[in-house]
Amino acid sequence: MITQILLQQTIIMFALMLLGLLLSRRGMITEQGSRDLSNVLLYTVIPCVILRSYMSEFSTEKLRAMGLSALIAVIAFAASIAVAYLTCGTRHRIENFAVAFGNAGFIGIPLVTAVFGPEAAFYVVSFSTFANLLQWTYGIVIISGKKETMNLRMVFVNPVFISMVIGIALFVLQPTLPTVVTGTIGYIADGNTVLAMIILGYYLSKVQLRGLFADVRLYLFSALRLLVVPAVTILVFLPFPFARGEITLITLIAAATPIASSTAIFAQKFDQDYRRAVSYVCLSTILSVATLPLVMLFAERLLS
Repeated sequence: MITQILLQQTIIMFALMLLGLLLSRRGMITEQGSRDLSNVLLYTVIPCVILRSYMSEFSTEKLRAMGLSALIAVIAFAASIAVAYLTCGTRHRIENFAVAFGNAGFIGIPLVTAVFGPEAAFYVVSFSTFANLLQWTYGIVIISGKKETMNLRMVFVNPVFISMVIGIALFVLQPTLPTVVTGTIGYIADGNTVLAMIILGYYLSKVQLRGLFADVRLYLFSALRLLVVPAVTILVFLPFPFARGEITLITLIAAATPIASSTAIFAQKFDQDYRRAVSYVCLSTILSVATLPLVMLFAERLLS
């Protein structure tokens, strides 16, 4: 059942990405426009998704589940970083970052909420938070090759971390929020999937499709991110009795997402091959339409 819903949702997201490509090709989305949409998504929409996930009735069971999701997220990242380092080392900096980090925010959260419901974002926030923490510390060092580029301040001032802290406060303290506030947050959060995929469609419009589908190297590293990382993650989960059930499957969806959009952003920022990074993001996103349902099919059998 989960696999079928996930397949339907990935096809819908792919269609939305094609819409972004079409809008870009017709000149209806410019480079500046895509940056503006990215800012709206990062600083407004995703924080509202996180806040909405925490606006639920408090219980010690949910609190324990949140702690469990954080533990499972740590294990998942240990697996992905290990695979990235062992296969790419420090010689292939963009590829190391690309294999280690998936698109948990843009793609993982929309998929999880579509499959398990809006409240399931509650359990994927830990994964997204760890992703931001690691990208702005370990990830920056990997892609730049310089330890001094590490920026701890960005870890604690980025919108994902701030919205998580506010969300936990709302969950624990249980204040009564006006309907106009909760309704506004809900409407903004609903724009997550559409905006994220239109932005990725813009990225896709900027690469040569013939070269994208003909480059064996792109397929190789996309396969590492989409198939090898999830497979190793599942194998790592197997010995742990607590790594079973819905929370683990939710985390695995986030762990099996295609190459993070931040790969292209950081590549540009630190004078790496930006166009190659964009190609990785685009090809892996297209291939994930097939790989995500396949990964979850095996995960359901092994970890349910």
